[in-house]
Order: sequence, then structure tokens, then C-alpha cells
Amino acid sequence: MYKVMTGLLFLITCTVSASGPQYFWRFGDGSVSHEAEPEHEYAQPGIYTVTREVYQGGKLMESSQKQVDLISPKIVGLVILQPDTVVLGQNADFLANLTSSEPLDLHYQWYVAGEPIASQADTGKLTTQFAELGNVELSVDAMWQQTTVSSASVQLQVVEADNNNEKPGNGDGNSDNGSKTPGTDNGKTPGTDNGNTQGGDSGGSLSFLILCLAGVLASRKRG
Repeated sequence: MYKVMTGLLFLITCTVSASGPQYFWRFGDGSVSHEAEPEHEYAQPGIYTVTREVYQGGKLMESSQKQVDLISPKIVGLVILQPDTVVLGQNADFLANLTSSEPLDLHYQWYVAGEPIASQADTGKLTTQFAELGNVELSVDAMWQQTTVSSASVQLQVVEADNNNEKPGNGDGNSDNGSKTPGTDNGKTPGTDNGNTQGGDSGGSLSFLILCLAGVLASRKRG
């Protein structure tokens, strides 16, 4: 519970008549009071508008309002978590990291160079791309309803993608000699011609010797 003493919010100034003034308080959470200086306890942290009205003889004599901020004192800090590198034209993820003394029901609004952009408002997450190189400011507001309770910003450096991933000497992805074996021509075995060995004429010489021997033997038989 969060107690508020209205006497600390307002300087009570009212002329007291015989009939006495009547008070009407609205605390912004649906609760009301008719006491002169009531105390009120809020069930949830928030930012509430307290309205005080003083009536005299049924006529409104005084009206004033004050805000009760039960959010900001509980915030320790807000920072933007970002990737190591922000690349041109590629998705980059960011997170609004809020530290507080207790859970707070907040939403977030992101800005790029001061212009609001859409995001996951309830989680504080942002996924976006950048279309220009160079420095750009990214900022975020932590908000309770329509009231900003904390802000953070960072300067980003948007860079080009690194495309130097090809291996040296492989312009077309093939080696310099294709699939040939060193010392060969069109996959042929060294010392060959169209798949035939260099000693291919030895068969003809052998046939000639056999014919000569056959002739000698025939001559001897006739003699």
C-alpha cells in the first residue's frame, strides 16, 4: 500500500464560517473523501491526479489539483542494450532494460533521430533496420499511461555489410588446373597416346620373325 498525506500536498486555506466548509477529495483511483485533511492509501504504484474542492454554503470556493508520482521514485535506471554491430539494411535487436525497486507496469516508445517508430511496447523490445550509413540517435521513453517516467538514448554507427568472405585465388570457385592431375594432359597417363602404349609396334615384329622361321623349316624339308 502507498499512503499519501494530503496535508503535505496542499496548503489548506479556507475561511471558516458558522456553517463550516465542506471538502470533496478525488484521489484519481476512484476513491473519494469528505474529510478536511484525509490520508489515502493506493493499492498499486502509478501517477495519480488528486483533486481538492472546498464548498461554502453549497458554493464552490476553491479547487486545486496535484499529481502523486508513485512510479519515478522506484526507478533505478534505464539503459538500451544493443548489438555489437549495426549493419546497413539488416535487422538489429534492441532492448530497453529498466531497473526498478519493484515491478512496474510500463510501456515503451522508441525513436530514431527523434521520430517515433513502432515496437513491442509492453516488452521494451525493438527490431528494426537502418537505411543510411553513419551516426544515428536511438532513444526510448519508459511511460506510465501517457506520462514519461524515464528516458535513455544511444548514438549508433551504421556500417556496410562485410562481403569479403571469398577464398583468395578462387575467383570462380575452381582450382587453377581444374580437375586435371599434375603432369597429365586431359587425364591421360604419362607416356601414352589415346590410351595406347608407346611399344604398340612390337607385335608386328614378332609376326615377321615367325614367318621367317616357317620358311626356313619348309626349305629344309624339301632338301
